Amino acid sequence: MEAANQTMKELYINMGSPELDASCKRVLSLKIILAHILKGCLAEFKDIDPYDIAEKYIEGEPLVSEEAVHKDEGELIRGMNTEDSSLLESTTRYDILFHTLIPKSGEKVKLIINIEAQSNFNPGYPLLRRARYYCARLISAQRGIEFTGSNYGDIKKVVSLWICTRPPEAMKNTIKRVYLTEANIVGNAPEMKHEYDTDEIILISLGGKDSENYSGLLKLLDVLLSSELKATEKKGILEKEYKIKMTGEIEQEVKDMCNISIGIVEDAMNKGIEQGIEQGIEQGVEQGIKREKLNTINNLMVKLNMTLHQAMDFVNIPESEYDKYEMLLKEHLA
Repeated sequence: MEAANQTMKELYINMGSPELDASCKRVLSLKIILAHILKGCLAEFKDIDPYDIAEKYIEGEPLVSEEAVHKDEGELIRGMNTEDSSLLESTTRYDILFHTLIPKSGEKVKLIINIEAQSNFNPGYPLLRRARYYCARLISAQRGIEFTGSNYGDIKKVVSLWICTRPPEAMKNTIKRVYLTEANIVGNAPEMKHEYDTDEIILISLGGKDSENYSGLLKLLDVLLSSELKATEKKGILEKEYKIKMTGEIEQEVKDMCNISIGIVEDAMNKGIEQGIEQGIEQGVEQGIKREKLNTINNLMVKLNMTLHQAMDFVNIPESEYDKYEMLLKEHLA
């Protein structure tokens, strides 16, 4: 069941369907969820009540990628754009992008937060370098909006925040912060952090309830992305443990995400059985279904980067038949 639950998280992030993609982003972009993320990750918000963060410090409505405003398509929304492009560089699309104010008395400094959902911790390149690149793009995109000419002192701090659902074992249920720092090579010059503190990366690595540190923000995000829990169970945890008032909007978004995930799994399994039966007209029903299971296992391994055992567990193959299906898969792919 744990493997199936993990697979559904992969579907949320890898966007097995446009509906699931949009649903995941809508849930993560709810202001109260963003507020819990800010409180759990950024020192500026650690002592602030989530509802105060949502109501007082998150500006406007967060933009999600399907609502992007391209630079060449007229007026920008609050100076923000979930697409960042230039003539020389390919378009970069952010999942969720929003402004927030730093809660310090008398100071009105903006943070520009980018949140990305990432399933694969090792997608073929260093994830932290991609996050670093996003920070650079978020800063350079401020030119002409937040600052002009050589007024670099007006650059607003940016945070690139990543939620990873399938991290390495050593990273499970951890939150890592990567940021600029300084060190004197000669002498003891005073600290100048206020001049270069313009960006940082937050890496949230989920791990499931069987891993250490399963509490707080890590548990909240795991519950939201869980396919094991029903909407009513999620509602109970959010209300009781996180004091989240289940408004009609929040409750509907959570319910929609659960319904979509269940529908995708059922459709995939039914489709596999139907295709197997069609093939079974000529080759025998059992053989046709078995072949379709092998195709499904292979697709899960290739497209979702699942292990062989995870893929077999997902299609409900008993552990006692793992060795047999491993051999059949080798023959099937030969």
